[in-house]
Amino acid sequence: MKHLNSLSWAATALIATSPTHAHPPSPGRSNVVRLDVPDTALGASIAHSNSFASFSIDPAFWVEFFGNASNPNELTFRLLNLITEHGGQPIIRPGGITMDSMIFDPSAGDPVRTTSPNGGIYRTTVGPAYYESWSNFPNGTKFVSTLNFGNNSYEIARDMAVASVKYQPDLVEYFELGNEPTNYDEARWNDSTAAYVAQWKNWTSSIDAAVNETLGAARAAELGSERWWASSATTDKTGLKVRPVDLIPAGVDSASQVAEYSIHSYPFSTCDPERAVLATTENILNHTGLALYADEEIYPSARAALDAGNPWVIGEFNSISCSGNPNVSDTFAQALWVIDSQLTYATRNASSCNLHQGATLAFQSDNQVNTASANGSPGFSTYDMLYPRDSVLRGEARVLPSFSAQLFLAEAFSTGGTRIQNLTVPSGVDPDYFAAYAFYDDDVLSKLAIVNMHPYYANFTQDFSASIDLSEHIHGSKGWHGWHGWHGWDKHEGKHEGKQEGKQEAYAKRLTAPYTDETDGAKVTWAGQTFINGTADGEVQEERIDRDGIVHVRGSEALLIFI
Repeated sequence: MKHLNSLSWAATALIATSPTHAHPPSPGRSNVVRLDVPDTALGASIAHSNSFASFSIDPAFWVEFFGNASNPNELTFRLLNLITEHGGQPIIRPGGITMDSMIFDPSAGDPVRTTSPNGGIYRTTVGPAYYESWSNFPNGTKFVSTLNFGNNSYEIARDMAVASVKYQPDLVEYFELGNEPTNYDEARWNDSTAAYVAQWKNWTSSIDAAVNETLGAARAAELGSERWWASSATTDKTGLKVRPVDLIPAGVDSASQVAEYSIHSYPFSTCDPERAVLATTENILNHTGLALYADEEIYPSARAALDAGNPWVIGEFNSISCSGNPNVSDTFAQALWVIDSQLTYATRNASSCNLHQGATLAFQSDNQVNTASANGSPGFSTYDMLYPRDSVLRGEARVLPSFSAQLFLAEAFSTGGTRIQNLTVPSGVDPDYFAAYAFYDDDVLSKLAIVNMHPYYANFTQDFSASIDLSEHIHGSKGWHGWHGWHGWDKHEGKHEGKQEGKQEAYAKRLTAPYTDETDGAKVTWAGQTFINGTADGEVQEERIDRDGIVHVRGSEALLIFI
């Protein structure tokens, strides 16, 4: 991701709208507030699949994150397997800036970078082994076949598409032509939306013909004609207008090729010092600012896609572009941001959100905060969910505090067909740092997510807890019969033991860490477990909800409540 044009819209909005005090008064545990939760899904989002929380990974660093076909990176795949065990099924988009300098060479092997001495990447060359490594992913994983549009060579793009379906005909779900054309050389299309659309349509039509010939008629029919992500633009203010809201009236889908419209979301940036000072913990956790950014910068294109009858996706996103901000995006604050961001877009009817993973790219900006390692080796992005290998800049390979957010989301979306409603913030909690969401399966309330993003640090004298009364929605008139003992999680059967026939039960799982700025993944727990080595350590803790129906959520915590 590359943001070089103006200050982050969300950051400037926060300056205008956020309270001037750093630590608003806490509601305290004695001040119980009620959460208004609709009984049915009327007005909720579209139905979401368990692939909602997905990933984008910069392909230049494929081997670092995933190894190769014969020697996969065990740490990364343990994390992906944990996500699927908890109910998720992420789609993988091997995308980012380096896909636009990527080529397929049938005589090559694993992905190899061609770099400058300071780590700038000129080219990533992949051979059949790159596509063969896709088979290492958990069963059911689908891929976006990402194609180089930046080199302006039709042959390069076509050869990548054909190779992907030649070696993985059953795993390709979508194609994507180019990453963030808003950052291409202005002279290419002279800021003409029509010129961009004409070239995009010409190439995709020809690539479709080549792919169909490779697949054969039957398999091509299974893939379908609507197989492309379109746009993949940033929210930067640029002369070239190619967001979905611009492309749709320009006729980009006149041949019915578009499966989904994609837009990229990075509300903050460290690409330059002016924006880096705004990329703070307090700002990324400000729910009001995030919602404003989503509504002003993302939703017009989302609405245009939905009105045209197409799904839309956040094709690439993270908290802070240009590889994050150390001591912000590598802390527990990132986990809370990931949850609130994805649920914000879920309520706005995105079909998936693809969280970006990668390393510092030296060519993004000449005055960015992050750099590659001194020897030119990767300086992994601080917004990643793990550092996949030992590195000079980041130290030993390890799981970062934000990973457990993926398990929270996997369980939230695990049933498939889940619809989500953003709930009104009750009086008595800070609306800038509090969000709540209701989940419905078959029009019945099934889960609640409560995210208290108020930063809580070690030197604070209050913990900014919110006490929420859910009794009306969990039991009472709904047939509450009390708690019937501690229920262990059987990870093999995926069910709760000891449930009594005919008795309604509600319990909560808590995502927590000692403090907002915690950088040690071993101190972050999801339902009482840590995952520092990619394996679950500790017993699952499902918290009883007492008869009064009140739950307590400390500042810098999130609860997922199962009904």
